Amino acid sequence: MIRIRRHRSPLAIAIVIAIVPACTRDTADVTVLRVMAWAGPAERAIEQRILDAFRARHPEVSIEYESIISNYRERLLTSIVAGSPPDVALLDNGSYGAAPFIARDLLVNVAAYLERIDVDTSAYYPEVLQIFRRPGGLYAFPKDFNPIVVYCNLDLFDEVGVPLPGRDWTWSDFLSIAERLTRDVDGDGRNDTYGTLVRRVFYLWQPWVWAAGGDVLSPDGRRASGYLDSPETGSAIRFLTDLVTVHEVVPSVDVQRLPTGIERNYFLTGRIGMVTSGHWWLPSIRRYIDEGKVRVAVLPLPRYDQDSEPITVLYAAGWAVPHNTRHKKLAVELAAHLSSAEAQRMRAEYGLAIPAIRAVHEDLAASDPYGLEDAFLFAARHGRMSWGSTVEEWAQVEVQMPDIFDRVIFAGQPVDEVTADIARRIDAILASPSRGGTDR
Repeated sequence: MIRIRRHRSPLAIAIVIAIVPACTRDTADVTVLRVMAWAGPAERAIEQRILDAFRARHPEVSIEYESIISNYRERLLTSIVAGSPPDVALLDNGSYGAAPFIARDLLVNVAAYLERIDVDTSAYYPEVLQIFRRPGGLYAFPKDFNPIVVYCNLDLFDEVGVPLPGRDWTWSDFLSIAERLTRDVDGDGRNDTYGTLVRRVFYLWQPWVWAAGGDVLSPDGRRASGYLDSPETGSAIRFLTDLVTVHEVVPSVDVQRLPTGIERNYFLTGRIGMVTSGHWWLPSIRRYIDEGKVRVAVLPLPRYDQDSEPITVLYAAGWAVPHNTRHKKLAVELAAHLSSAEAQRMRAEYGLAIPAIRAVHEDLAASDPYGLEDAFLFAARHGRMSWGSTVEEWAQVEVQMPDIFDRVIFAGQPVDEVTADIARRIDAILASPSRGGTDR
């Protein structure tokens, strides 16, 4: 059940007023479909080409594409509650999570339409498809996804004489390499190059916790105590924070919340050897690779030790259909088209994420002149969906996580004390009366 406050803010009222007319423009000859997503200019141009292809097959349809940069989830929820939803909306398992919409029955179960629109779900990566599945239902067609990997500046590796490790590298190898890449070149007592970066954002350090055998929530997603403050989780957090406070293989500017673009500049200029990121990093550095200004390799995240399996986290986006759209079947067809192999090939040209259809990704890897996609193929086979896939309150939970790194790194507080405190805070969030279940 969705509760709506009696007194809406002026912004919420303005959103409802702005959205309602957009859903009443159908004429006798033209059906207007609205698509809501978040996208920058380059992505919007690609999406327009994809939408144009759909319109060529459906001349009776007009499509309006809305790119919402701020308050996306709130605006989508408001439009659905107001009875004026977009016909297709992009959701993910992170900041714009599908979980609250699925749990509240706000999305169409597209599984009921698969035969009618001739969609074979076996073409998708099963790990990605699972993010949008629930027992008996599928609530979005996967668009693309990102595993977390490690980018390596090969020029700095060669300059220092460090060989690139294999895919079976471990945490011990990672630390050893980071220490060797960290150097005071000019002898002024300050390091000029560094091994790596440590970001406080949770989506980057979640897979390190799994690699150590820990987690941040219980299997049912109902509590953090006993998991976020477990010895295994603590060992992962301690390893990462020690890179800053003990081993000093991280530039101090990295942990002072400066703009994240600094990581790209440091990496491209050879001041940073290893950066943990996703496929979304490639478009911003590809030009430098193509022009020969930097040589790059991509590796999966290191294993905890030689006896451990590789693991990473998968962040995916998918095209969903709000339950109260006026054009259910046509909207489902459009959502499926936006997730089709044709559409995913078009997006692959830009490279912000990995195509969710495995064959499209394999073709992309086969034509990659730098061999970078092979590492992503490997990572995709060892990925797990994030907690944002199933926990309704994940947005509230996730914002608590960076405080752990801040308190350990800047205040020098013990990891165990900090994680126990944050776990209690998260338990209170998850115990709130409005909480629904999870299907992890």
